[in-house]
Amino acid sequence: MNVLCTGMSGSGRTSYVNNVRLHALARGRQLHVFDVRDIMFHLARERGDALEEETILDVFPSALGAYRAAAMERILGDVRALPDGEPWLIVTHATFSWNYSVVPGLDVYYLNQLRPDAFVTITDGILSIRQRLNEERWRRVTINNLLWWRDIERSATEMMAAWQRKPHYLIGRRQGPDTLYRLIFETDVPTAYLSYPMTHFEGSDLHAKLEAFRQRLRELVVVFDPAAVDDYTLDPNAAVGFSDGSAGRGAAGSLAGVGGTSHKTGRARDLLLDGHPDDADGTGRPPNPENLEHVDGQIVDRDYKLIDQAQLVVVYYPTTTLSAGVICEMKDAIHRGKRVYAVWLPSTPPSPFFTRYCTRWFRDEEQLFAYFRVTGIGAHPPVDLEALDALPGEAGEAAVTV
Repeated sequence: MNVLCTGMSGSGRTSYVNNVRLHALARGRQLHVFDVRDIMFHLARERGDALEEETILDVFPSALGAYRAAAMERILGDVRALPDGEPWLIVTHATFSWNYSVVPGLDVYYLNQLRPDAFVTITDGILSIRQRLNEERWRRVTINNLLWWRDIERSATEMMAAWQRKPHYLIGRRQGPDTLYRLIFETDVPTAYLSYPMTHFEGSDLHAKLEAFRQRLRELVVVFDPAAVDDYTLDPNAAVGFSDGSAGRGAAGSLAGVGGTSHKTGRARDLLLDGHPDDADGTGRPPNPENLEHVDGQIVDRDYKLIDQAQLVVVYYPTTTLSAGVICEMKDAIHRGKRVYAVWLPSTPPSPFFTRYCTRWFRDEEQLFAYFRVTGIGAHPPVDLEALDALPGEAGEAAVTV
């Protein structure tokens, strides 16, 4: 599968894609990666032009467009010279946010020439993105600006994919390179959204059980996990320190607990509010409570997007406390015509508002995986109808079962 991959500055898209390439190489697969930005700078050096990272977006628009077109022409020639069947991946911006304007990052003319099989956007938590943008040019960019840019980058790429009638995948950088690797090289493997009541997961025991379930599920399907993007935590692999100086080396201790149930009242909340007193340059600003609402709105929309791009939904439910988020996700999936398979772990029976949106639900994960084996989800063996009838599990009222 050939892919056009986008991602805003600070998303870590380039390092993620390079890890995918190395992941493929370690498995004897060749993935040809072309980075539009790197090729633009390479062409400038060939010409002896002074094109710099700090000032590239200040270059006259027609000159910047010429550099981008020259880079795409070179990529187009390299792609056409590849042996048949060897996959390629092009890394680019869909948009730039610069001086409070949105600047196109790709000439769509080349989409018709390249015709990728899929479009991918790499994303990450907003505080992780803020942490990576530590150069001088990003100092005055606010959390609010970054939130809008992140959403525009996704939506612009999604529109390009829709225009070409191709799939679009949003991938949280924390998912690891195996996710995109499998989408490219294992196209027959189903995709699944993993839904669980994140707010009600307390204690290391429950987290360990969820992780064991997730790893077992990954053996059968490509899993899209909503926790792969956490706007209230930092990426431990990113450079330490915020560009605004609000946190420096050794700050991990002050961020302990970010991402837990108390994160919205802790250090992460202060960072998202993005308020700073006046400094020597007079660049202070008051806290912006709208940022918290903005983050919450994007969390909901992002999870629905992950459901939309998955072929099925798997629910892992260890508590009797109903989660509004999980129920909404199950309802959304069923109404999109997707199958929803749920593991209900409490000894008491589930609410009808839970089972109503299940294609089939099970009392434990062994029943779920036995059902998957028999019905061929992930492995595609012949279906044994007698074995299927003998499996435990309850069918949902609104969905068609296998």
